[in-house]
Amino acid sequence: MSTDSAMTTTADPDSHLEEVRIPVTGMTCAACQSRVQRALQRAPGVVDANVNLMMNTAAVTFDANVASPEGLVDVIRKTGYGAELARADETVLEEQRAREESETREYATLKRKAIVTGVIGALAMIVSMLPMAMTSDMSAMTGGAATNTLPAISDTAFAVRIGLLLASLFVMTWAGRRFYTHAWTAFRHGSSDMNTLVSLGTGSAFIYSAVATFAPGLFLSRGVPADVYYEAVIVILAFVLTGNVFEARAKTQTTQALKSLVQLRPKVARVGRGEQEVDIAIDDVVSGDIVVVRPGERIPVDGVVHAGSSTVDEGMLTGEAMPVAKNIGDRVIGGTVNKTGSFRLRATSVGAGSVLSQIVQLMRDAQSSRAPIQRLADKVSSIFVPVILLLAVITFGVWYFAADQAPMVRAFTSAVAVLIIACPCAMGLAVPTAVMVATGRGAAMGVLIKGGETLQRAGDVNTVMLDKTGTITEGSPRVTDVLWLSHGAERADGGFTPAGHSNADHATGSVNHSNADH
Repeated sequence: MSTDSAMTTTADPDSHLEEVRIPVTGMTCAACQSRVQRALQRAPGVVDANVNLMMNTAAVTFDANVASPEGLVDVIRKTGYGAELARADETVLEEQRAREESETREYATLKRKAIVTGVIGALAMIVSMLPMAMTSDMSAMTGGAATNTLPAISDTAFAVRIGLLLASLFVMTWAGRRFYTHAWTAFRHGSSDMNTLVSLGTGSAFIYSAVATFAPGLFLSRGVPADVYYEAVIVILAFVLTGNVFEARAKTQTTQALKSLVQLRPKVARVGRGEQEVDIAIDDVVSGDIVVVRPGERIPVDGVVHAGSSTVDEGMLTGEAMPVAKNIGDRVIGGTVNKTGSFRLRATSVGAGSVLSQIVQLMRDAQSSRAPIQRLADKVSSIFVPVILLLAVITFGVWYFAADQAPMVRAFTSAVAVLIIACPCAMGLAVPTAVMVATGRGAAMGVLIKGGETLQRAGDVNTVMLDKTGTITEGSPRVTDVLWLSHGAERADGGFTPAGHSNADHATGSVNHSNADH
């Protein structure tokens, strides 16, 4: 099977099934993931589609006689999300590095926006108390009636409201713009997602507050306080952004094992060029190049020892702590550590064909895989947003007809609360996050896990049987017991003192032995 990052073709020569992995941008919740996956599964020629929200990828198995990768990209774009095929010459390691950089930038941006929005929200909550108090006093003095619009509130309160309105507009257009743009895109394509809930909730609160600011008489004439909720808009966006920060942070942390593997590959290699040795970028090494490896260096590429000999620490690959002797003709793996001697190797596998790239690809496939329980979460997520919208309408109606005082205000605030508090993200992210954490943690401990289905089935295992020649080790030796091999005198405590040493010497610890002595 090919390890190309853009497409993987099945090994069966009689089969026309191919698999392509397509990066998808713009997905923010489980509803987004479900929509893209349903669109791909309905596309002609598609045998199976797996969209992963955490990895932001779509793995599609399709009949090459019916569908094409370019056509699948168009299918994703028609759902309102971005998609682009990976470069044909981009290796798995390069793709992973680019993804890490993108996630780091996204996390930093979201964190900055969440902090700024939170600070503005805290200040808005304090300042908003002033116009609310002034409006209530004015309503009491006028007996709930107002003859005109702006004079119903004091100039100071009106100025404060204008300031809060501008602050809300700034937060909505700067920090919260992503919610509104994604919600509008979903609406244009006849669907809804978490952004729809956030946009409807904060947008309704902003419009209500704007009317109360410029036309308070509409409320006061009906005995309803002309309260504003600008601070609620800002604080809600701050909370949602904070949740996005936690999600982005989870993504960066769950791929830590992949980062560690990618970092094992040196950035440069010393290659023989005629009579000289020059340092070149690792990506410029080609099969057949003679690479020089000095003591203490990581081996840059897979190859065969061409000249010299050494011992190599292959613990990152095999888990064995003891270095392995390497002589002319022996195979060496990129990313392992040369210990004692200097040698030259002839490069055999570079780029996507290297062992390290294949391990990274296996881990990416495992983290992108779906556990069977994810199907249930996807089904619920696909109908979650429409159900919440219906519940918000029902809530508004119940409160409007049941409230004895200020029914409009109570109905509005209750409906907004339903929209904001309901978020399908946690439900959709729980399973893929658990799979990513488990596979990443396992890789860090030297255990490669195939994917989500394996993990879910492992939860029912109560007995593990190991069949291995030799012993099961922890990967590194440690001293557990010390036995004296020299003949000596028996001490009072049942121990022995080596010949040539007194009990006093033993008691004071003047006799030192290294592990090699034992």
